[in-house]
Amino acid sequence: MLFDNNDVDLDFTLLNLAGLTNTNNKMPNNFTTMNNNMPDVLTAKEGFLRGNMFKNEYKPYKNLTYINIKPTSDREAKLFNVMQYSFAINDMNLYLDLHPEDTKAMRLFEEFCKEAKEAKKEYMMTYGPLTVTKTKGDKFDWIDSPWPWDNLGGNMYV
Repeated sequence: MLFDNNDVDLDFTLLNLAGLTNTNNKMPNNFTTMNNNMPDVLTAKEGFLRGNMFKNEYKPYKNLTYINIKPTSDREAKLFNVMQYSFAINDMNLYLDLHPEDTKAMRLFEEFCKEAKEAKKEYMMTYGPLTVTKTKGDKFDWIDSPWPWDNLGGNMYV
């Protein structure tokens, strides 16, 4: 390799590059996945509401907690379903970036992808496209959808 047979110690770690030193060479205590033991994963809904898919990683600010979102219409419920699975996919993707060999996490990621695809299909069949690239015929259907400021009697964005 490029740096083989060098006298110079080129031990660059993230902590060293950041100007910090890690003298004990251990991961932080709250990061318990050193031996491919994936932390406990929440449901897509619970993870979405908490903002984190992993059970022991939720750290509330002071004594505050998250709000349990309750959709008030079928449209909001279907959109909430799409949003929670999309969040779960993103959070599991971040975990898999650091633990690509974790087969249990990969199976869970694939399951979330399958559920997200089904949730998007169900929403689009009933209420139209979720993105501007999904059109039917020669008309942009997305223009007919409610805009974020159109409150349909329920929550503003869900």
